Amino acid sequence: MNHCHSHHSKCCCNNDCKCCCLCDIPVPVPRELKTIALLELSGEGVVTYDGNLKLTFEYYFKNSKQFKPFPIIDTTSTLTKTLQLLDYYYIVGYRIFIGFSRSTILNGVKTWFDNHPGAIGISPNSTSPTLDIPKNIYRLSPSDSNILANIQLSPFILQKTYIFYIYSEGEIAAETVLALLTSPTSPIKDKIVPIPIKPDSSNINDVQTIYKSYDYNAVDFAAIDYLYVGSQREDFINLFSFSFNPVPTFDISLNSFPLFNDSVKIVWSNFYYAFQNINVSTSPLWRQGYNALTSYNYNTVGLNALQLNNFLRTKSNVEELSNYSFVQEFDQNKDTIYFSYSNFFYNFNPITSGEDWVPSSIFVKDPIFGTFYQVLS
Repeated sequence: MNHCHSHHSKCCCNNDCKCCCLCDIPVPVPRELKTIALLELSGEGVVTYDGNLKLTFEYYFKNSKQFKPFPIIDTTSTLTKTLQLLDYYYIVGYRIFIGFSRSTILNGVKTWFDNHPGAIGISPNSTSPTLDIPKNIYRLSPSDSNILANIQLSPFILQKTYIFYIYSEGEIAAETVLALLTSPTSPIKDKIVPIPIKPDSSNINDVQTIYKSYDYNAVDFAAIDYLYVGSQREDFINLFSFSFNPVPTFDISLNSFPLFNDSVKIVWSNFYYAFQNINVSTSPLWRQGYNALTSYNYNTVGLNALQLNNFLRTKSNVEELSNYSFVQEFDQNKDTIYFSYSNFFYNFNPITSGEDWVPSSIFVKDPIFGTFYQVLS
């Protein structure tokens, strides 16, 4: 019997097996898919969030050889422009499209992806429960239904909680999310009075009046400003220069930290809580980017988007995908299954004008670390 060296293999033709040098046999290389990011870098969309996503991508393009750079295009935050860009770049050969951070936009492009064979979407931040449906778009942030099923507010929840459901995305069904908040499985179903508010150019100034119209005191009242996205969330929180005692306010959008105007920094200090995708198993590469760009400029799922893109563009099996900040697995709808978060509170020092976000608790939902909740000292 003939024995082949390690760089040889046996070729069997008509039962006649012989050694062949693999180096002499052309091996077809799968053609990589082309990637492009369509981000909201101007206009009325999630400009802050997508701007940080762009900074995160560019940081890793420059500082790591693991990720192949791709074009980043501004959609001007409109669905019409986004669809035009999808059409154009699909025609010229692009197949992986990163963007659609708002569920409104994702909902608007879903049919386009359904009708364009081979096109794959990656959405870093869409969370609407109305999109918990089959689609050819991966969502890297947990959906609202997943968050609401797992969110831990204790020990902050007091006797009664007014849920200010702040939604800035037109397609999101307030009834769907409010039903989740009040469902029999909700840990806070008996302590809430849900109040949906949609801020826009015509009524955003009325939000403060609505907020003040409820009788409360600091003993039995807490507020949750929920699902505020990008600059609109900041528009809302910067309306308030409280003439009354502020109450604990929870931002569970898992978005970037908000920026406070100077006039409200002392107001929100020790009262504003923000949940963030910062987890127990972050990699050195993740921490390197986070430390370089700081919490205000680093997009916490940007590195995971780049890793998923690496798998998709080389047509690798996504089920074998590792991850940089938690175990990344997707359900049948291509939605993130596992996620973990830390809850931070805002702290402002009026003497030094220093400000910081201080971790107060951590929640972990992970197939390796298990599921647990811990209040930090």
